[in-house]
Amino acid sequence: MNKFAKGLIAALIVGSCSLAAHAADTTITINGRVIAAACTINNSGAYTVTMADVTAATLNTANSYGDWKTFDVTLSNCPVGTSSVTATFDGTADVADAAKYANTTGTGYATNVSVQVQNRSGTVADKGKNSTMTVDVDGSKNATFDLQARPYSSTGNAGVGNINTVVLMNLAYN
Repeated sequence: MNKFAKGLIAALIVGSCSLAAHAADTTITINGRVIAAACTINNSGAYTVTMADVTAATLNTANSYGDWKTFDVTLSNCPVGTSSVTATFDGTADVADAAKYANTTGTGYATNVSVQVQNRSGTVADKGKNSTMTVDVDGSKNATFDLQARPYSSTGNAGVGNINTVVLMNLAYN
C-alpha cells in the first residue's frame, strides 16, 4: 500500500473517531393539543340590545337602576366533542363600580350612568370585565348564554342622555 493510501486511511480513522467523540445525545420533545372546535355564533356574532328608556329621576339616588332587558347569545352547530362553552367578558369597566360597564362619554351621553350585565339562570351575578360564565352544549348542539342588562347609577344624580357601551365575550370551547 502506498504512503498516500495509508495516510488517507489514517486520516479517515482519526476523523471518524473525533466525530464520535463530539457526538451527543439529542432529545426532541414535540407537544400539541387536541381542542374542541368552535360553534357557530348566531347573528354573525353581533348583538344589539336596546334597553327601555329610564328617567333621570329614577337614577337620582346611589345604586339606583332601570328595568332589565333580557337577551340570549346563542351558539349553534357545536361539533361533537364540545360539551361546554366558557365566555370571558370584557369591556371598559365603570370607574364607580368595576363590575359594571362604563357609558360612552361626551356630548349627548348620560352622565353618572353605567350598564349592569348579569346572567339570568343559576347563581345570578354581575358579568363585568374579566368575569366568566360557562354554559353546557345541549343535545341539539346549541349553547345559550341567558343574559340581562339594565342602566345603573352607582353614584346617583344621573344626567340625561344616551346610554351606550360595548361588551365583548371571548369564547373558549371545552
